[in-house]
Amino acid sequence: MNGSQTRRDNWFQQNPRKTLFLVVLIALSLMVVGAEQLLKFLNHRRGIVLEAEVQRRYIKLREPRPLEQLRLRFPKIYLPYTDNAFPKTYRMDIDANGFIKPSQKYLHPDLSLVFLGGSTTECMYMDEENRFPYVVGAILEQQTGKRINSYNGGLSGNNSLHAIDLLINKVIPLKPRVVVFMEDINDLSTLLYKKTYWSSNNVRAPLETLEKGKLLGKLLKELLIPQLNEAYRDFKGSLFPQREDEFAGDRTQKAAVDPAALAREFARNLEVFVDICRDQDITPVLMTQANRVTANPDPVVAAYISQCGKDTGISYREFKGLYDLFNETIREVGRKKGVLVIDLAREVPPDKEHLYDLVHFNDAGSRFAAKIIAAQLQRIVSSEQ
Repeated sequence: MNGSQTRRDNWFQQNPRKTLFLVVLIALSLMVVGAEQLLKFLNHRRGIVLEAEVQRRYIKLREPRPLEQLRLRFPKIYLPYTDNAFPKTYRMDIDANGFIKPSQKYLHPDLSLVFLGGSTTECMYMDEENRFPYVVGAILEQQTGKRINSYNGGLSGNNSLHAIDLLINKVIPLKPRVVVFMEDINDLSTLLYKKTYWSSNNVRAPLETLEKGKLLGKLLKELLIPQLNEAYRDFKGSLFPQREDEFAGDRTQKAAVDPAALAREFARNLEVFVDICRDQDITPVLMTQANRVTANPDPVVAAYISQCGKDTGISYREFKGLYDLFNETIREVGRKKGVLVIDLAREVPPDKEHLYDLVHFNDAGSRFAAKIIAAQLQRIVSSEQ
């Protein structure tokens, strides 16, 4: 060694081909970035802004994610506002078209029914064989001998504008014989707090703006670590349970309410819904919303309304008046347009034996409502050749 230390080549010297590849790759990357910035500078000087530089907006199709498989437990934070025990985890599987299974039982049915609405149609916290959209189809099959596909297109938070969107973009291609729509409280809350269906700063907004940074982060989490991301959300929710309140920012002052104006907005959407169905040779059916909003509320209902209305100054009496007005609006639109209205608000008993909270069916209530709905639809279904 002659007293000198052995010289060792570094990684770059040991791997000349890889080193060359890295140098070329870095050089090309710098050239691409430089060319992009130069072209952007030149285009901006000429007053040109490319599509890729600006935010993109999309119509938000509010539906369950196609092919999603959910296992749901009732949120503990909502237990004070219900009479139901919810003893287990509930299964909800979604088909390839964003409908809650069971949905397409037959490839070539004699006819199809579609149910649209919010969480009261979705029937999340019950076994799938008890959800009324499915039960209605099963009853009508037994009564008529026809092969019937019954699609559940409900989603928590959906209102009549979302129903119109779903009707146009995914229901019409199914060529259903009947589309049944039930809503009240989601339209009421949207108009009460946001004043419009077209609010831009709400999860119920019909348009969504995709910001590139947030979109990239969301895509990376869903593509690379979907299981870990979901586990983190569940863990965070168990440690810091919070009552979801999408209108929290609007509960800061007493709401100025014009009941007649709210009802007119709701009625316009219902009429548009009816007209679109008829233009497509679909029979529209409207339903009022079953509920426990009685003159003398039980403790569960009173607690819920008190919690939701405490910051706005809306009393239980005022809320009941608005809620009843929206159900009456459904009846009025039915009379005006000559549409069948299935009046669940009058036919389903307003008690805890049928509804586990303000408006949501329990198992018994869902099956009870299904019998009422099937009886009303039987004439329409039986006339189908």
